Amino acid sequence: MSTERQADFYEAELPQASRELAKLRASSDYVAPFEIVRRRVIDDVNEGRMTVDATVVIRIGNVEETEAASGVGVVHALDVALRKALLKYFPYLGPVRVIETYQHATGDSTEADVVSVKKFSDGQLLWTTLAKSSNTVEAGWMSLLDGYEWRIINENARLRRMNANPRLSRR
Repeated sequence: MSTERQADFYEAELPQASRELAKLRASSDYVAPFEIVRRRVIDDVNEGRMTVDATVVIRIGNVEETEAASGVGVVHALDVALRKALLKYFPYLGPVRVIETYQHATGDSTEADVVSVKKFSDGQLLWTTLAKSSNTVEAGWMSLLDGYEWRIINENARLRRMNANPRLSRR
């Protein structure tokens, strides 16, 4: 990719969900709906077959939840484990899925910067996130976290509006 195209790629406008999250996070009174305490991935070969297992520990308020899952890749295993933990507190995330994912690296070596874009859907809404890192897994993980965090914030705001005025529309 030419230097000119690389610059265009990095300066592209953030997707709406990522822009909204960046603005919220810049606020001094923002409290994230969940916190990642730690994550662990084991990428292994078992009986000649590749296996990826992930464990995720999240904190919601004062409560920690630990979940583990297997996946077809590192980010998929992390996604499955994270969803298992989040669904206990945010059941409306049930229909949320990553429907498209894209990663792009630019640079001269395996230390290249990576941009991860994920498109999410819950069957009614569509939203997109973008994260950058020099680590492929970290970029994918951050864009995944942003997608779930954005949906939780969006739903919490909708519920507040509904409680304030029950005649408002459902979305």
